[in-house]
Amino acid sequence: MFKFLQKFKIPLPFFRKRKKSIVSERSEGNINFIKLQSALHYKIINKDYFITALMHRSFVKIKRNFLPAGLISNERLEFLGDAVLDLIVAEYLYHNFPQNEEGDLTKFRSILVNKRFLAERAKNIKLQDFILASYTAMRSIEEGYDSILADAYEAIIGAIFLDSGYQAAKEFIIEEIFVKLDIKWLDEYDENHKSKLLEYAQANTNYIPQYNVTNEEGPEHNKTFTINVYLNGQMLGTGQGKSKKQAEQQAAKNALQHLDKITSTKHTRKSPQK
Repeated sequence: MFKFLQKFKIPLPFFRKRKKSIVSERSEGNINFIKLQSALHYKIINKDYFITALMHRSFVKIKRNFLPAGLISNERLEFLGDAVLDLIVAEYLYHNFPQNEEGDLTKFRSILVNKRFLAERAKNIKLQDFILASYTAMRSIEEGYDSILADAYEAIIGAIFLDSGYQAAKEFIIEEIFVKLDIKWLDEYDENHKSKLLEYAQANTNYIPQYNVTNEEGPEHNKTFTINVYLNGQMLGTGQGKSKKQAEQQAAKNALQHLDKITSTKHTRKSPQK
């Protein structure tokens, strides 16, 4: 299968009119395994695992008439890699943060396995240079859509696990994530602004934040959502994101930067009359 893909250079018609670029090259099915091993700091044994790990479903769709039978996208490996990552992160946090309670460990783990963080780790090793995807999907990566990168990163973890076992996957994650890990660094990635806004509103007002989608732009695979957050009908903040969850977090973050609106007479909890 690997030898087949090495020879596989049949661009779609709309690529012929475009200047050769990293986007179109990645869409034609070329993987430089020497550079990939260098980026991962890992010696690959079975290349098939990594071909699958780097194959986005859009690539399978546009090349389905040319690919070997049974070749699938990276979604199953992403599922496996997600589970392996969860276990390794939980084990590491348990042993290395003995003074932190379960709630802290849960928060830290959620930060280390979220899409935004994993996409940043993927960019750190330039994983986008190796992903097999359609032209449109590759453009969405360039435009900041993190999901494809994060999913491929989890699939790579799954591939390493299948290729060499748990210890190899653990060593990869230690090198890529844990080497620089500390609580201050983790706090920089704490995106639970919705929870913070809710806690503040409950402590200081008689109301809870409400989130409303005000706009959706872009194609189905690459939408941008705009969401406003309200308290008792007053708009406190707005946010944008590639998902509703991300946009809500940005809206809550914006609201937290304007706490004077929340603590105004309109919202402040009134003391019970004696």
